[in-house]
Amino acid sequence: MLAIEDLLKIIASEKRLHLGLREVKKNLKSLKLVVYSKDLTEEERKGFAAEGITVLEFGGSPNQLGRSIGRDHPVKALGLRNLSERAEAEMKKVNQGV
Repeated sequence: MLAIEDLLKIIASEKRLHLGLREVKKNLKSLKLVVYSKDLTEEERKGFAAEGITVLEFGGSPNQLGRSIGRDHPVKALGLRNLSERAEAEMKKVNQGV
């Protein structure tokens, strides 16, 4: 879990961040990474698994996801258009389970 929290800190500093389920779904074709809360239903997650998009599940609630990126409100999902080198390196750690 620690690696995904480190990734979220990096994501919070990125400029091309889309917050919220509706915003993520609207911009899905231009996203490289989607992180969603474990509280999302199967119906809400539908469509995230598009080609070329890395999808990660955050193990906490929308409130915890929002707080992990420095927001005071719940965030069900967030998307990132471009991945910096730091974000890509941290994402590899998350995918390897480090």
